[in-house]
Amino acid sequence: MKFGVARINFIRLVISTIILLSLLHNCGKEGKIVKHKFPYMVTMSAPKEYPIEVHIGVLKDEKKELICGVPKAGVTTGSWQYDGVEAGQGGSRIPSHLDLTYVSYAEKKFWRVDADLPKEKILQLFREGFMVEGNPDSNGEIPWEESTYDGITIGAAPGGVVVVWLSGNHHRREVCRLQAKEISVDKNKFRPHPQYDETQEQFFDKKYSINISDSTKTAIVKTGIPFGSWDKYREKYTYRFVLAPYDNKDKITGLYRINYNGESEILMNAKSVETYKSDSVPYDVNFDFTKYNAEIVFNDQEMLEVFGEMRKLYPDQPIDIVLVPDFMYNDFKVVVQCKDKKIALEKFKVKRIWGG
Repeated sequence: MKFGVARINFIRLVISTIILLSLLHNCGKEGKIVKHKFPYMVTMSAPKEYPIEVHIGVLKDEKKELICGVPKAGVTTGSWQYDGVEAGQGGSRIPSHLDLTYVSYAEKKFWRVDADLPKEKILQLFREGFMVEGNPDSNGEIPWEESTYDGITIGAAPGGVVVVWLSGNHHRREVCRLQAKEISVDKNKFRPHPQYDETQEQFFDKKYSINISDSTKTAIVKTGIPFGSWDKYREKYTYRFVLAPYDNKDKITGLYRINYNGESEILMNAKSVETYKSDSVPYDVNFDFTKYNAEIVFNDQEMLEVFGEMRKLYPDQPIDIVLVPDFMYNDFKVVVQCKDKKIALEKFKVKRIWGG
């Protein structure tokens, strides 16, 4: 009997030791439990002018076991810089592989990407997370709190360009860029209801007519599909935003930026705004000043041309995007500056100004 009790106590000690070692293994430098699972939803996006539709797609883990499907939510309606429609697909295990087949209506083609994902990078980004505004405290002060991503968005652009992002609460980070291959898919296996009296060509022509806007059709006829644009968006430049107020007293106290490459973030104070960062060209930026706020939308081609010219002149020098407001902040001039070279932007749009 005594031997039995001692044996039971020994087994309990072994189990406790295993649990303790497991906890220690999963602890970070500050004693926090290091998570290996993060809940997320999966969405699908595409450039607004070039919609796609998922045929079949799955995310798998490192053992090639199924995590979830890529949602079949119909024709994409969003844009490259935003998440797609949630359709009940998601998980918490970190994905290691993507197998996705989709149809690109503007190109009249089916594409498939079957590739590994950078699991360790995804896990690191989930763990790093970002800071967001919390609930006001008893003094009305709004604290900044730690948060992380809750979505994986897969974007498909013309030419078989596939980009994967993590997204959540006004923050979006690129995970990787993949290359799909054109494949042949019987449209009757794609359609929910086969139409045997319709040819493959008739299917593509009909879908093109329905899903591609008239303005995009005209642009395609005139200049073709702008293949390569979405890779140009991914080029990084070292720059920052600078305010040049009429009284030299105001400053940018924070901003929310969306870049053309699909990444976005919140810079929560003046110090973070003043720091040069490596980023793709800006698309839509909300600026917070001391009294006023403004939202400015930048033109992609103009920004790429101006930044490209600055890089040729001064390849290793950072760039300033200088905002020059008028007296009552009713309008802005915007100048891109690098050393002694200044180029005034002409195609940006001041979307709104508020506050004061």
